[in-house]
Amino acid sequence: MIGRQGLFLLPYAMLGFLYALLGLAITAILDFTLGDPPTKFHPVGWQGRYIDYLWSRRFRVRGNPVRLFIWGLVIVVSGLILTMMGAGFLQWTAAVLRRTDGGRFGWARLIFASMLAGFVLKGTFSFSGLIKAGKLVETSLDVGDLKSARDSTAYHLVSRPTADLSESEVCSATLESLSENFTDSVAAPLLWYALGGVTAAWCYRFVNTADAMLGYRGGDKEWGGKAAARLDDVLSWVPARLSGFLIVLACFPSGADARGAIRVVKDDAKSVPSPNSGRTMAAAAGALGVRLEKPDAYVLNPRGRPPTSGDIRHLSSLLRWSLLLLYFSILGIIAVVRLLMDKLF
Repeated sequence: MIGRQGLFLLPYAMLGFLYALLGLAITAILDFTLGDPPTKFHPVGWQGRYIDYLWSRRFRVRGNPVRLFIWGLVIVVSGLILTMMGAGFLQWTAAVLRRTDGGRFGWARLIFASMLAGFVLKGTFSFSGLIKAGKLVETSLDVGDLKSARDSTAYHLVSRPTADLSESEVCSATLESLSENFTDSVAAPLLWYALGGVTAAWCYRFVNTADAMLGYRGGDKEWGGKAAARLDDVLSWVPARLSGFLIVLACFPSGADARGAIRVVKDDAKSVPSPNSGRTMAAAAGALGVRLEKPDAYVLNPRGRPPTSGDIRHLSSLLRWSLLLLYFSILGIIAVVRLLMDKLF
């Protein structure tokens, strides 16, 4: 029994686990009820504006690969320092709030600290927004409005030109983006949260944002975005493989083809230029039995059928099951991390 001393009799590891569990629950509630704020109020939008401002100052290093690389590295390092200062302060505040010697306010302080952590973590995490973006494309295709589907795909999901895409190509681009962003916008932030709290999650989000804005081939960004791209590859390596594995497992409750997912991951995942995104895209292609193709870049599951709008709906269901499995995985990781910290410190 806890008794009159309340939280004082709970082991430190148990308190940390409860704090992280409540934080995850609050993040999920915020995501599914409120969704994402407008870009101008979103911390990721602030990160993007910071990156864009510094990149626009590159006029003195334009065209020089070495100087461009160094300037890109300056953007990444300075952004990470600012992110660690901001998110670290909030994480420290939450940690102070949840420290308690018991008493009537012990549980209230724990809940308030968890609410703060969950609110801060929400900015790194966007599952409902991802599903809504796919739903917009699916709905447009279902009513025969290909132009609207193309526009939604370009605005919400991909950077490739969409004006001339066929219906199956729009579906392919949507499926690729949904499966790839399950790593970037869902699994990776939560995994880094489990390992290092909201500070680690936000540092990952900054690197991923920098890669999305600067990590292109050709032009000044070929070298200017290389530091962000390589660091993002490193930080996403484990989350991408965890995400691919969870998509395979989610095939069983969702009715998708688990064997097909495993086969396509094994055969085609490495054909994608990115060392990470191919894992989830290949798993999705095999699970749905569809061919996913980015012209002049890669083909996943070449023997699959052309995708349709119904596959977007099926993938959304598959990703919901993957999210549920992810939560259980993250809670297990958090429990192990807290127990190790309790023993070591």
